Amino acid sequence: MESPKRKRRIKTVKEIIESEDVEPDLKIIDGLCYVVPYCFTLRTYAKKRWFGQKILQVLSREFQAYPSSYYQESLASGRITVDDKVVAPDYLLKDHDYIAHRIHRHEPPVLAKPINVIAEDNEVLVVEKPASIPIHTTGKYRHNTLLKTLERKHSQKLYTCHRLDRLTSGIIVILKNPEKAKQYAALFRDQKVSKTYLALCIGEVPDGKFSCSEPILQVSHKLGINKVDHEQGKPAHTDFTRLHYDIETNRSLVLCEPRTGKMHQIRVHLAHCGFPIPNDPIYSRENWAKKSTEEFSKELTEALFRTDNVTHFIKEQANCESPVTAESNEKPTRNDSRALDYKTVLPENDEKSTDPSKQSPSSLGSQNAEIDKNISDNMLQPEQTTITQNEQTKISGDGLKTASHISITPEGDFVLDGVVHKRIPQLSYEAGCPECQWTRLVPRREDMFIFLHAVRYELDGNVYVSQLPDWCPKEWIPSKYHKHLKLDS
Repeated sequence: MESPKRKRRIKTVKEIIESEDVEPDLKIIDGLCYVVPYCFTLRTYAKKRWFGQKILQVLSREFQAYPSSYYQESLASGRITVDDKVVAPDYLLKDHDYIAHRIHRHEPPVLAKPINVIAEDNEVLVVEKPASIPIHTTGKYRHNTLLKTLERKHSQKLYTCHRLDRLTSGIIVILKNPEKAKQYAALFRDQKVSKTYLALCIGEVPDGKFSCSEPILQVSHKLGINKVDHEQGKPAHTDFTRLHYDIETNRSLVLCEPRTGKMHQIRVHLAHCGFPIPNDPIYSRENWAKKSTEEFSKELTEALFRTDNVTHFIKEQANCESPVTAESNEKPTRNDSRALDYKTVLPENDEKSTDPSKQSPSSLGSQNAEIDKNISDNMLQPEQTTITQNEQTKISGDGLKTASHISITPEGDFVLDGVVHKRIPQLSYEAGCPECQWTRLVPRREDMFIFLHAVRYELDGNVYVSQLPDWCPKEWIPSKYHKHLKLDS
């Protein structure tokens, strides 16, 4: 039984959270939806493994989104408190300690696309989720989520019963009461839902049908990374049907029918079969299937934990002056901010990633694999200030990329290998917020989705079908599937 002391605190926390859950200030800029940064307090009770340790050491080790110097200053200023009191950096944590961290929250932008309603009644709301937007509050996302957006529109509490990766588009079933949500969640859990996806993958997939029954292991619970593993993996099965092969691009359109519900199952199975989704930020990596689970986990974690703070990264790699003037002399170094995983800045988020990004120390989904690039409209014309022309330099804005030439335009935009990348605009500022001092690049549209779309769900006696995604021409769908996908209506 919980102590009265803990119960009383939980009630207080709930009241505070509700008071902070105000209407967000949204800005649509160049086709992207931004949430104006806002103040928010993250809260957690001290974990058992923290007992007897200095709070500064715990914060610096467990929550590496910020450097140790930030936590030290925040403890002194009262942005971080224990039981609503200012404590010294050498304060020893103990049981029942309640830690609060007031932050200036910066949410990543999402594509400003409409959320199409497929069906709705008194209990069920079925919508087509655009790519780039997570389903619910997770990691760095709070207001820029599907559920929050729909709740603002419908002015009521809504519930989910299944998941869809942030970079994946397609059908999401939303419920209007918790009892129906539990009922539908059981249908998904017991594999009583028929699911059909469309995927565009690299290579010429064998004509007709084929299947993959390779077991899948979750390599990283925190990052939501999975891999085929015959020793420790859990059973998984996906049926595939080739619908079209485009010889010019060497890509195949595939109908995917997962019979089990493992995270990233379709993406993992396609990659293992040698036909990865080309813009998949995780599973399209070279020689992915040939690497051991340990090798793959280590390599990907190291790559994704690069800082996405372009200013500081370039300064270290190129040994040049940062073009951005910060308000504070205390700047996080690359090593200090190597894991810009905002979901780990109090409290810990034990939820699984639905995007690769929840993924992502900054967002796994925002890490870019090598995919087709059309840069003709963005080729640099104005005069540039060259930063480096040395050996190839790994940099990360909102996408993992290898750049051999980095420069800055007179307007202050970054130019990577001749392609202009604008900075995310500063929509608000708060003194002491390290994120207000960092420079981030506006994500490229091709980094904000993958070629995977949930096109048809059948459950509880109902069939829901979405529109085809933009990257799938109707002409590529054989006529015998038109009725199945409601293309004749």
